[in-house]
Amino acid sequence: MNFIGLHTYPYDPTPGTGRDEPTVWVGLKNDVNDDGTVKNSYPTSYANTMRNQWGYTALPTGNYSYGASRIFDTDCYGNPVQVGNCPLPTTPEGYNAVFDKTGIMLKNSFEHAQSLNVKTCVGTETSLSTPMSPIASLNLYYSKTRQDNFLTTTECAECENLYEFVRVEGFVYAHPFPESVALNTYYNGQLQDNVLSVKPPAEGYVLVRTEGYAFSNSTRLSGNVTTTLLMYYNADIHDHLSVSTPEGEAYAKTHGYTLVGSVANVLANGTVSTPKEYYEGIFMRIQKLGIPLDYYWIWTPEGWDGGMTSTNPVFKAAVDDLASAGQAHAAVNASFKLATCGWVVGPLPDRSIFDRVLSSDYSAITSIDMHVGNSPVDPAYVNITKHDKWAIPWMEDDPGLTAPELWVNRTLMHMEDAKKYGCQGLLGIHWRTVQTSPQIAAMAQKSWNFGLTSNDFWKSWSIDEFGIPDPATVFAAVESFNLPRPVNWGGGPGAFAGNIAQCTWGSKYDFVDTLASMKSKVKPGSCLDRFEYWLNSFQYMRGISRTECAWGQYNAAIKKVGKESDPATRQRMAETLALPLREQLVQNATEMMTYLLQTVSSTGEMGTIMNVLSHSLVHAIDEPAAQLESYLGRALTGKAVPSRAYAGPTKLAVPTVRSVVTKGESCCFVLLYCAECFFVQQEYDRR
Repeated sequence: MNFIGLHTYPYDPTPGTGRDEPTVWVGLKNDVNDDGTVKNSYPTSYANTMRNQWGYTALPTGNYSYGASRIFDTDCYGNPVQVGNCPLPTTPEGYNAVFDKTGIMLKNSFEHAQSLNVKTCVGTETSLSTPMSPIASLNLYYSKTRQDNFLTTTECAECENLYEFVRVEGFVYAHPFPESVALNTYYNGQLQDNVLSVKPPAEGYVLVRTEGYAFSNSTRLSGNVTTTLLMYYNADIHDHLSVSTPEGEAYAKTHGYTLVGSVANVLANGTVSTPKEYYEGIFMRIQKLGIPLDYYWIWTPEGWDGGMTSTNPVFKAAVDDLASAGQAHAAVNASFKLATCGWVVGPLPDRSIFDRVLSSDYSAITSIDMHVGNSPVDPAYVNITKHDKWAIPWMEDDPGLTAPELWVNRTLMHMEDAKKYGCQGLLGIHWRTVQTSPQIAAMAQKSWNFGLTSNDFWKSWSIDEFGIPDPATVFAAVESFNLPRPVNWGGGPGAFAGNIAQCTWGSKYDFVDTLASMKSKVKPGSCLDRFEYWLNSFQYMRGISRTECAWGQYNAAIKKVGKESDPATRQRMAETLALPLREQLVQNATEMMTYLLQTVSSTGEMGTIMNVLSHSLVHAIDEPAAQLESYLGRALTGKAVPSRAYAGPTKLAVPTVRSVVTKGESCCFVLLYCAECFFVQQEYDRR
């Protein structure tokens, strides 16, 4: 209960899901100012309402229905460090501003954590993904199975172990300059042919990305600084090959390739910074910022969960990368400790191998439990004897992230396993706070009373939260896998799906009515507020199933309407068959969202609202409207259109950033006030 650790998704030159977060800046020492601000960086952002990532559709919050638009103070809502640069910075000044604001946020937050004796931790993934240096190498890879040469400035992360490194074929600049030309990777999926060129070599080739910038064919620097990048083509195997070295040209001429022409003039030599130098830049910036950091952990990637072995070259690269971090840690005399983390403790067949191959530079080896927490704690922990070891149970999993999750008994079981395997630390992974509070409370209580059982916990928790023991029987009966799971992963966390099978789930939610019958026993005040939070959460979850049921019924109806070829008959079917089901879908979604809006007590629930609207309801209600309108021959009106107004009871929420304030300290509170049909947001500054 005294640790906060943050994972950073790695750098990638192409923005996308699971990439480029600003928690950790990756760069070199000479790109850091004395105060820890950065001179050079790259575009990055946290999740926000205007990012098309994690399965979300970018939607301005001002377009939200059901009254949800009123609880957001800006169309592009996300972490405050992105204000002015949301959804993604577009200028070098903006890149730096996001990192600089993030540094201040972490410094302030971690200083407060330190005052409460909370340990702090940030980190990146291995092998370290780095922004392209001012000069980047053109790395040639070859796939025997595809008979394809691939020239790129990346480490061929997308190659799926199909390509092997051959050689460096020159160097390019990472940024454009006057009279430069962009060197782009183009790909033909039918021919499985990659080519590096200024323009596509033929029809059928699509742009993948810009690899870097070089001199045009008409510009050549003296003194053998530049060399010409030549393009060859082998018609028999449909492979383009771009080379600039004598070895490359010799290979092309002896393997059936014909010269097509010159592409550009590239640098003959270049300096590429090492992982150690990048880690030195990372660690030095943290120290210059004055962030009170206790640990820097380096994560093995999520893909290792699928069967990474210690004989795979990727594992050796990770070990080398971790060693580079250790060397950099010593070189800058970093004040924090190093640790590992990841989706697995280590690779197969012996997942404890990091204990043998890592030096004493690393204080701890740790991992989140496998398969989003559905697998037991890894027994390999018992074989880790040279380093501290921490287990990390899942307080919730991301496939179910838009619905309640109760994993108290599983958390207690994993705690027992962790102790059996000799773990000295136990952390809990989660995204939301209020929704996971039972699991977090159970973890805290069992740390002091290791004989605590799930039933014991629910009894004491119910009395503490609601003032009565009765709800304990409900929570104990539906926790873990007994709790309905109406959502799942669908391009991102917590997606809904149109599913007629949900129409039969009514009895699964009988516990909601049982819980509601206890409301009269709860005393008004904070106990009733907490009770209503959970009651509304479960009513919202039941609303998900009802919405998915109606969505599935509507999908079946509109499909039937679409098959009718006669326009007049199709119009009548749309009016009598599809339109009533559309109205029922909107009604169910409105009831569901009204319950969800009543749970808003932190930015976590605001994130859930964004997820539901831009990940699920946009596909269930917003996008299908045009098709139905075309069948009807008119615009949708009335009950077929979601209301912009809030339909629930009056509510006041204070999703404060801080729950503890030092005497005399200035602190800002944000109030969310719902009265009848609108939300308003105000800020107060009280000293």
